[in-house]
Amino acid sequence: MDDIKTIVVRLSDCCEFLVGRNIDKSKLNEAGKGLPYVVGASDMQLGRFVPKRYCVAEIRDPVYSESGDLLISIVGTLGKMAVNTFGRVILSRHVCALRIRPQVSRQYVMAMVSRLILEAIPDNTGIVTGFQSKLNIDDLKSIRFVLPELVMQDWLVARLSSIALMLLAKNDTPEDYRSLESLARVIDDERTEQRRIVKKHADTLQLLRDRMADLPELAEIVRDTDSIIKRLQKIQ
Repeated sequence: MDDIKTIVVRLSDCCEFLVGRNIDKSKLNEAGKGLPYVVGASDMQLGRFVPKRYCVAEIRDPVYSESGDLLISIVGTLGKMAVNTFGRVILSRHVCALRIRPQVSRQYVMAMVSRLILEAIPDNTGIVTGFQSKLNIDDLKSIRFVLPELVMQDWLVARLSSIALMLLAKNDTPEDYRSLESLARVIDDERTEQRRIVKKHADTLQLLRDRMADLPELAEIVRDTDSIIKRLQKIQ
């Protein structure tokens, strides 16, 4: 695979970004009438969009997500992701839809963004302001990662899926690892566990940082360590 070409890209190079607007609750229903409405992170379950509210009323300039779009929560619970497998749905202002461009694998983008999105999430200052946390779209667009040719993207995604399947085969029944829902569950559980483990290292790194702070020649390393600690503390 020595002849495989790779380039470093921004997320905005790979996707079209769509952000909707909030709709008055009086125009929504839970009876399944009209088009599904993406309220926010609560509609994203095991990597899929699961609608709870619908809109049958006419609204001004709606923004639609289509089947295959990647949904990311940008207000409240930040960075939660799901794929729209439902079809045409209406976006709220709490969710951004990424429409993947040709020659880019949606699964590869999800794998890259699921970790790198931590860099776009604003720091938690601990100050209660009464306002919900928001993810800056420009920061999201600026996420950078390596994009190989499509054949390599698909190969890498297949390798990740194989690892997830091996975990299922070890811990569950054959019926479980034939289920896409079970596969999504084990990937989600594995990501949660990895984030928990990584976040624990923030305290250890803080102790090391405090010791280095007494050495002037390590000032630059201390600044870099502060940045890493902040990123680790963002992990949810």
